[in-house]
Amino acid sequence: MRQVSFRDVGLKYTLSPYEEPVLHVKPGESLKIEVEDASSGQIRARGDRRDRSQIPFGNPVVGPIYIEDAEVGDSISVAVEEITPTIGQGATYFSEFNEGYLSSPPIFRLMKMRLPREPKICKIEDGKVHFSEEITIPYQPMVGTIGVAPHPEAESISSGVLPGRHGGNMDLPDIRPRSTVFLPVFHRGALLYLGDVHAAQGDGEISGTAIEMPAEVKVKVDLLKGEETVWPRIETEREVMFVATTSAGRSLEDAIRIAFLELVMWLEERYGLERFDGLMLCSQVGKIKIGNLWTAAAGIEKKYLEMLR
Repeated sequence: MRQVSFRDVGLKYTLSPYEEPVLHVKPGESLKIEVEDASSGQIRARGDRRDRSQIPFGNPVVGPIYIEDAEVGDSISVAVEEITPTIGQGATYFSEFNEGYLSSPPIFRLMKMRLPREPKICKIEDGKVHFSEEITIPYQPMVGTIGVAPHPEAESISSGVLPGRHGGNMDLPDIRPRSTVFLPVFHRGALLYLGDVHAAQGDGEISGTAIEMPAEVKVKVDLLKGEETVWPRIETEREVMFVATTSAGRSLEDAIRIAFLELVMWLEERYGLERFDGLMLCSQVGKIKIGNLWTAAAGIEKKYLEMLR
């Protein structure tokens, strides 16, 4: 099995079409990717702090990974097979980023306040994350950032913010083992990036930070030749969902609408369900997931798709 580690190829902080590939893989091939956590390894113990003077950017990724024969207009699939913590712990914490995430106007600066900087170090063992001495939560690993180099008009995109049609920092808990992410191809080779693994995260990631952990991620990549994807699609064991994101001039409300409309049109194309019937069906049984505050995923349970076969 092919393997690539940030220890050997370094960390990237953008999803860029201008970087040299760190690995070439064939469609249908599995590989293991070792990634660092969102703080680039700065927080390992109590007393550690996120030091942006040393590492100004967050959410490092490994990539790009070149997928042979992938061309503009194709799609790729990335099946997440396993996520394994590499140091047996994760961390959640606040930094300047979290203050902006909670309040876009500079309220914290106006009030001369800061969020506390002491991190919470969380041991991972026996299928649990030890949030504190009193509280344990289920270990539910997920990939926060997965995407391809974006459309040429966007050039390079931050791996920490700005998710979009290319994927990126979507922070959707559904991108977990036994799920598959489908992404559009904007450049030859697709140029896949992956990182920002979490041991657990709630919908909305409201503090701005999950249980961030370094990890080894096993994935299987494949190529859907000639199949165009407009927005990312996620398939889990139970659901199919389409992702849309906010951007300049596009609200979270708009992202929810876009995600559902993409799902409706896919239901017509794939299953022959007339689109206005699909729209009415989604109004009754559709589900919405919020990753971070920029990302919405509109889904439908697969049991309804079985009725359409």
